Amino acid sequence: MRRPTGYGVTTSPDHPPIKRDTISCGHCQRIVFVKPGEASTVYLIFDRVRWAWKEEMGAFCRLCMRPVCLQCHGYGGCIPWEKKIEISEARDRFCRALGIGS
Repeated sequence: MRRPTGYGVTTSPDHPPIKRDTISCGHCQRIVFVKPGEASTVYLIFDRVRWAWKEEMGAFCRLCMRPVCLQCHGYGGCIPWEKKIEISEARDRFCRALGIGS
């Protein structure tokens, strides 16, 4: 990916630190490791069975124009993170108006 939005370092007492570029999912804010320097988005998924990184084609939501994780891409809908927060705040305001909840 040409313009990653973050940088992650994974540490382990048994292995040297692993440094990777990251992005955050536009729908759930999950952190996704990306392959640096690629024209298209390539995700790096850690395979715990083989203890190695594997490459997967990245996903992009054409409705909100943001990269998304593979789980959100599999869901198929588009509910950006900001919209989820607005829904939660509206639900809280409604409950407070009715005197329900804490």
